Amino acid sequence: MILPNIPEAAVWAIYFAPLVSFVAIVAWVRRTPIWSGRLTIAAIGISWLLALWALDTSIGLDGEPAQFAPHLWFSLFELDVHLGVRLDGLSAVMMFVVTSVALLVQIYSTGYMRGDGGYSRYFAYMSLFTMAMLGLVMSSSLLQLFVHWELVGLTSYLLVGFWFDRPSAAAAAKKAFIVTRFGDFAFLVAVVLIWTKTGTFDIAEINELAHGMSGAVLTGFTLGLLSGAAGKSAQFPLHFWLPDAMEGPTPVSSLIHSATMVAAGVYLLARFFPSIEAAPGGVSTTIAYVGGFTAIFAASMGVVMTDIKRVLAYSTISQLGYMVMAIGLGGYVAAVFHLFTHAFFKSLLFQGSGSVNHATHTFDMRKMGGLRGPMPITFWTFVIGALSLSGVIPLAGFWSKDEILLDAWGHNKFLFWVAVTTAGLTALYMFRAIFLTFFGEYRGGEAPEGAHGHAAAPHESPPSMWVPLVILSIPAVFFGLFAFADFGVLVEGAIAPSLRHFEGVHTESVVLVASLAAAFGGIGLAAAIYFAGRPQAEALRQRFGPIHTLIARKYYVDEIAEDGVIRYGLDRGLGRALAVFDGRLVDGIVNGVGLAARRVGDAVRRSQTGQVQAYTSLYFIGVVVVIAAIFVFGANVLER
Repeated sequence: MILPNIPEAAVWAIYFAPLVSFVAIVAWVRRTPIWSGRLTIAAIGISWLLALWALDTSIGLDGEPAQFAPHLWFSLFELDVHLGVRLDGLSAVMMFVVTSVALLVQIYSTGYMRGDGGYSRYFAYMSLFTMAMLGLVMSSSLLQLFVHWELVGLTSYLLVGFWFDRPSAAAAAKKAFIVTRFGDFAFLVAVVLIWTKTGTFDIAEINELAHGMSGAVLTGFTLGLLSGAAGKSAQFPLHFWLPDAMEGPTPVSSLIHSATMVAAGVYLLARFFPSIEAAPGGVSTTIAYVGGFTAIFAASMGVVMTDIKRVLAYSTISQLGYMVMAIGLGGYVAAVFHLFTHAFFKSLLFQGSGSVNHATHTFDMRKMGGLRGPMPITFWTFVIGALSLSGVIPLAGFWSKDEILLDAWGHNKFLFWVAVTTAGLTALYMFRAIFLTFFGEYRGGEAPEGAHGHAAAPHESPPSMWVPLVILSIPAVFFGLFAFADFGVLVEGAIAPSLRHFEGVHTESVVLVASLAAAFGGIGLAAAIYFAGRPQAEALRQRFGPIHTLIARKYYVDEIAEDGVIRYGLDRGLGRALAVFDGRLVDGIVNGVGLAARRVGDAVRRSQTGQVQAYTSLYFIGVVVVIAAIFVFGANVLER
């Protein structure tokens, strides 16, 4: 610990700084785009410095929660809504990750987005997203977390559809928003359920009360959390929105869809890890198998994609599956550690893909090739990111992946081999991307949008783009060494002492050999096929034609979801049934009541003749009826 403990006001300032930049851009500086970028960078820079202070404080407390009392916002009958910040090892690490990656992405964006007509709008959205993501990881209340969870989803929608004049971008934004709503609805049900049973939204109190809850309540609550995490972190079967989200600007993919927003689901499961551990055993098993299946399922699709951003998107889904699997296996530290290292090298890889797009004006690897010479900085930083992602020793990804494999080896041998196979596929598709993009002959790229003729010769990106690549390559290499610096002690401070099992870095020979064999095997296979051409990739495609087609079509999940479920199941099936129900029954009842009222009114209207004699007669008839009723019921005539 270097500095004194951070005061609560400074922690709140981490959250409010990007909010101030958002308001300032929208209200004042949107007409001077260059200041929008500068203001966003300055605001997130302030948040980053304060996040470092918060991390220093948390390290000094060994990850234990800082004693910041929540503040009552309002009361409504039995509902007390509090707002507060929670500073412990888990939230301190997440604040550091969010602000670090966000700061570098904003610097990178000044070069990537230069000349775009929506420059100020872009930085306003980025400021709002950063605020929402920080609010999510800092929340002490589940309700407060859920509000920021939805804000993160909103800003993701706005940024995926940033170029809304493109039909593909508009469709991708709607798809991302709608698909994640399925998970978010189940998450909302879990929020309501836990409040009705505990009477509190305080996250720490919910985790403390978990051991006293009934199995049914805890199962419903934790599965609701899993559903929300599956939506945000793109886990099967809600995974298929993320590849389409690559229609947004590449810096958006680098920040939101690789390092921060998609990690929110893993953070949610980690934050409620004590509740998951207290739930019936089937919950943890379900979480582990959802993560394991997603990891290998997405990795298989990464092997055949030709769009470099979609390769990275499926890689992200796969690595998030690793983290979710680790949570299910009880590997809390391993999951958070892999989230930590993955954020930096995956952001590096996405920014590298944006750099090659800047030079070639395409993301199609079949139109690239030969970029190693004209783009040396992009090439070497991309290789560093790929080696880290592949789990090659001693880079950061090796240490975090090895911790997950170790937990899998100790708890579930089947999932261990699933994870090892996934590691091999990861190395295969990443070095396939490297050989197709940077080796061989340049295949021409594409002409810039709106330009005529051929694309210009490829060239290195401007410093505003390659400097963040160089900076991100440092944590991609060295941040795995935090495993030796009591990273586990830091993040375990956020959970109950009875759940703290971190005993330092260690490994098993089987795990180490399998991990490295998978990494180097995948790299070697990629080199044989895509560098040496033995065997030829085209020959393999022809030999495994039906399998290749199945994987290239993403196992027809999009068709099943969009055509089967949405178009035929919901629109033509349930939609038409509801239309009939609404038209025949609901409208029938409403129209019938209206018609009956009209006819009664017509009958009563005709009785209004305007003749005093008729009214007098009706009056006496009414009196007689009332007297008769009193006589019958008052004298108990009916009972005699």
